[in-house]
Amino acid sequence: MAKHYRVGQFVKVKVTGIQSYGAFVKTPDNREGLIHISEVMDDYVHDVGQFLTKGQIVKAKIISIEDDEKLNLTLKENEYFKNEERQKAKKSVLDLIKETEEYGFESLAQKMPGWIQEAKANMRNEQGR
Repeated sequence: MAKHYRVGQFVKVKVTGIQSYGAFVKTPDNREGLIHISEVMDDYVHDVGQFLTKGQIVKAKIISIEDDEKLNLTLKENEYFKNEERQKAKKSVLDLIKETEEYGFESLAQKMPGWIQEAKANMRNEQGR
């Protein structure tokens, strides 16, 4: 017997696939659905794979049900993803750079010899293949 779902209901779903436009999911009774990239969080999401992985189980809210019974879901009301969004707001692109390192003209000049050696070693390794 198929379970009846309704708009506004929260369901636990398992991520079955990741695409550039969203994540495919299934409910425990194998009903298929999609979490569109725009429904992961309110902020801009460049890569769904940064937030979801295949096999992950998440709690999502049903925002619509297609004629073929497929679910359209959102994570925007999931507390975990709300917290991720708040934390993201505190971060900037510069957070990707190690906080212990300083970057500027002087430190770049200091790092350049090491980078050149590393590039030469990589080139030797490539030629040896």
